[in-house]
Amino acid sequence: AGMASQMELSLRSSGSDEKSTPFHFSCKAINSEYFTTILSVLQMEKDRQKQGAVFALTPDGMKVTVEKDKILQASAYMKSSIFQEYKLSGGEGKDREFRVDLSILLECLKVFGDSAHIELSYGGHGEDISLTLENQGVITECSIRTLQGPRPLDFNFRSAILINQASMKSKYLKDCFSELDIPGATSVEVIMAPSAPFLSLAASGDSVSCKIEFPHNEQSEVFDHFQCQQYASNRYNIGLIQMCAKSLAKMPKSDTTMIQMNIEGMLKLQHVVRGKDGSTNFISYLIVPEEVQYDESAYPGMSQDM
Repeated sequence: AGMASQMELSLRSSGSDEKSTPFHFSCKAINSEYFTTILSVLQMEKDRQKQGAVFALTPDGMKVTVEKDKILQASAYMKSSIFQEYKLSGGEGKDREFRVDLSILLECLKVFGDSAHIELSYGGHGEDISLTLENQGVITECSIRTLQGPRPLDFNFRSAILINQASMKSKYLKDCFSELDIPGATSVEVIMAPSAPFLSLAASGDSVSCKIEFPHNEQSEVFDHFQCQQYASNRYNIGLIQMCAKSLAKMPKSDTTMIQMNIEGMLKLQHVVRGKDGSTNFISYLIVPEEVQYDESAYPGMSQDM
């Protein structure tokens, strides 16, 4: 009971000026499952393979970003309310951002499975991450070295004209991704059009091909919103698409997925994920296409904001 009381979570606030106080960040959760699961869907490399993840801290929550070969960027935004205690004071810029090996962090978080009480703290630029886990009176303390490295790339998704976007129920996209996982397939073709088939995804393998079309009409319950300015057909590496699918398989509380495509063919998939506290959190993927097809003559004066 004494050990458990040390992990008791309380919410305190400070009225001091952030700029005049030393930097400090800490967060606590009575159950590590949600935090660990979100981080695990960002893991692109196999276990124990080094993968840098950049944590950007704000008073309202944290954003975690990972990248692969300059063709995929995945990020998760978690609101502070998913933690029972979340403190951020002092510092700015580099102090409020750190890079760690995601594989090592996840390995530490899973010491007790998904049911541990956790406390994570960070003392500022260049300092190690302190992670404490408690389960049934047993306490494990970990010190995780932060890494030097560049900030996440700016994919400039919004700098190009946004031509198509849709909001759809995640369960349909989850089933679609499962069907497209066929032997020998190397890419997935994504078509968005202002008329039928509206949205379609297709893959071809060694001896089989699969194409799935999503209807958009008054009888269909697939889309909550669909806005398509012009026909666009782009191909994306199937391995990158599978990484996006992993988050839907692991996060059962993802109800909605936003799909956006800009004129350069870059695809953005954003899953809306509900926290146990009812908060709205996001897991987003930016994917660079293998090839781009669109009607250059359509909507020459189109603005970037639809």
